[in-house]
Amino acid sequence: MPDISLPTARDWMFPSPFTLTPDVDLFDAMDRLVEAKVPAAPVIDENDCLLGMLTEKDCLRVLSKMTYDVDHLEGGTVADYQSPIRVVVEPEMDLFRVAEKFLATNFPILPVVDDCRLLGLISRQGALQGIRAFRREVQRIRGEFETVAGRQADRPRGIETLQRVFAASSAEQLVRIFGRKS
Repeated sequence: MPDISLPTARDWMFPSPFTLTPDVDLFDAMDRLVEAKVPAAPVIDENDCLLGMLTEKDCLRVLSKMTYDVDHLEGGTVADYQSPIRVVVEPEMDLFRVAEKFLATNFPILPVVDDCRLLGLISRQGALQGIRAFRREVQRIRGEFETVAGRQADRPRGIETLQRVFAASSAEQLVRIFGRKS
């Protein structure tokens, strides 16, 4: 069977719909998360280096601060609430390793980073789609392999076996057994 390599994060990552900087107002950032319908957004510096991720969960913290401290009615900035980067995915990391990263964290999307630069994001859903596509490709190749192997197994070997097959077979059967490769 041919060698099949696992898809990589690069194959299934997507560009971030937007990025944030640490100085952005938290409520403006929340509005962008809601409008884009994404669970998190990368926080980058002026050199496009990843500093953190602002998640929906991070944004929920503002409610408890507002409840207990009237001074927090204004919220704050992204820098006040962002999650530090603890888990990143490298672009050439295969989906097996990406899945391990997802299993080790609660984040629904992970940044794909080369050096410190954000290349894109990969979601659990993207990883699942990659796994599904990989499985289908393996099944397709396995089917082709089994078909070829089956045809080769059906072909008689040796002169005596060939003579018996020719003597006992009709023209149609011989065409099926020795048919042309398609």
